[in-house]
Amino acid sequence: MPMHLYTLCAGTEPTEPARLRAQLPRRPSWGGLDLASKLDLTAWCLLVPDGVDGHPSVVWRFWLPEAAVKFLDEHTDHRVSRWAKAGWITVTPGEVIDYDTVEADISADCAELRVADMSYDEWSGEPVRQRLEKRTKAPMCPVPQTYRGLTPGMTEVMALTRSRAWSHHANCVAAWCFDNVEVPSPAGEPDLIRPDKPERGKTGKRIDAVPITAMADGGCAGRSCASHHAWPSWGEEPAEGNRLLR
Repeated sequence: MPMHLYTLCAGTEPTEPARLRAQLPRRPSWGGLDLASKLDLTAWCLLVPDGVDGHPSVVWRFWLPEAAVKFLDEHTDHRVSRWAKAGWITVTPGEVIDYDTVEADISADCAELRVADMSYDEWSGEPVRQRLEKRTKAPMCPVPQTYRGLTPGMTEVMALTRSRAWSHHANCVAAWCFDNVEVPSPAGEPDLIRPDKPERGKTGKRIDAVPITAMADGGCAGRSCASHHAWPSWGEEPAEGNRLLR
């Protein structure tokens, strides 16, 4: 994504993440979740249509196991450690993500806001999904990480960015993800898009904020749960990737 467009959508900039969530109590919202690997970044967001700045706000949480911080620091000029110290990433002890912490934080968000549903990567762990659904009482809706699953939400995020009609509140980790993302299309279908995940073991790039934002938008637009599967099955062979909104 050209960051000059993304930056214009900053909106109100809180000094710390908790201050932003405190400005959105009990407002209707839709969630997006990517549990990713136990060894890497896990991401969660809430899209709040009645946001802080008079249009939708998106707020994120990110978790990272302690053992993964060093690897990402080496590829980000130690920005990951600085983000964690400032509260933008929650680092859990050890070599794997502490899902108890993830579940507790998401449950706290669901108690603070009125979460209609949570869209999630269908390859995420089933036990975590079951526990979250039980704790939060919010429906959890699997979204295929394919062109059919992600094109609608990605297209809407692009449109909102062009029109400066949402606020990301200058979340530094989300900005890193959006700056990293590339969006391939299937051969012969340039209007179909999905974020292309980098090889985690070979690069310090992460894009986790992008697909969860698209999934949350899809839930807000009523494309959650079974309706995700109403989209036609499109080809999955990507053409050469392009930067989002180039």
